[in-house]
Formats: sequence, C-alpha cells, structure tokens
Amino acid sequence: FIERHAFLHRTSLALWKHFPPRLAGFLRKLLTTRWAVGAVAVIIDGEVNPPEVLLVQHSYRTKGAWGLPGGSLESGLRNPLKPSKEESRDDIIEFSLRREVFEELGIEIEIVRLTKIDAVPYVPEEPGPYRLDFYYRCLPKQGFGSLRAGLSSGSIKPRSPEVRQIVLVPVSRLKEYDLYSSDARILFPLFT
Repeated sequence: FIERHAFLHRTSLALWKHFPPRLAGFLRKLLTTRWAVGAVAVIIDGEVNPPEVLLVQHSYRTKGAWGLPGGSLESGLRNPLKPSKEESRDDIIEFSLRREVFEELGIEIEIVRLTKIDAVPYVPEEPGPYRLDFYYRCLPKQGFGSLRAGLSSGSIKPRSPEVRQIVLVPVSRLKEYDLYSSDARILFPLFT
C-alpha cells in the first residue's frame, strides 16, 4: 500500500532511517512475515578492466547504504489457507526481480543464472525477520554501453524514493563504499 503512494512512501522512508535499530527491527517484525524473501541482481561488466559492478545507494539505510539492486517479493494480502483463483507463476522470483529493478532504476534486465541463495538470520543494517535472498547474475538488456551512456547523461536515474544514486563501480574500488553486509559477502569472494 505504502509503495503505491509516493508521498507516503517517501515520508515513511525518511522517518524509518531515524528509528533506533531495535525499534526498526521490532516494527519490521510486526509488519512483515517471519522470513523476508528477496531477489537481488548482480550486474557485472566483465568486459572492462577492471570489471565494474552496478551499485545503488539506498535512501532508507544510514549504514550499509550501498548495495546491489533488487527487493523483496510481494506476498499479497491473500489468505494462504484458501486456494487462490489467480494462476501461479513458475518464475515468480525472476519476475519480481525484473519488476523491482525496472520500477526502481528504469533498467530492463536479462537474467543469466542463479548465482547464490543466501539465508541470512540477522542483518545489522536492517534487524528484523530472517532473509532468504536469491542472487542472480544479470545483464542490462540495452547493453553496458547504453547503460553507461544513460548513467553519464542522466537519462538513467533513480525512479523510486528508495534509491538515491545508481553507479557502475570498478571492483577495485568496492571497499570505498559502505556496502550492505549481505551484498558484500556475495561480492568480495567473486573478486579476491
């Protein structure tokens, strides 16, 4: 509901980042399920030297603000004990990832393969329910040349109040960014 109303979404994100971590964790636990399921895009241009990874700066985190694009799956408000009349999608996680990246960044992606499934019992930056994140290696549909040009010209920019900036970062400079701990655990082993 909140994400569909821009003013309410922006306001709640602005307030959320000022909550003490324990309060934020408590509220998140009340407002969400015990497990949050997420889909994350690992977009790496390996054709340049050094390789570059697409990072976003999240507006709602004071710590670990930089990370990979993606989001949580929307479970809907249906009763899980009653059969649904809606047809279930076989690719619900991939569909959610494509939707989240397009909604937040305006970038269409091609999913190449599932890279890792990461069960995270605790995330210091976002205490709350356990997370089960599906990391997918992805490519921008328009290609890295067009992505770079769009980022440089400003035609590709954040489309959601959740994201402040979008950048392609050389992997040699990743340590300069305050990376979200879960994403750092995925990225650093790829390049060391």
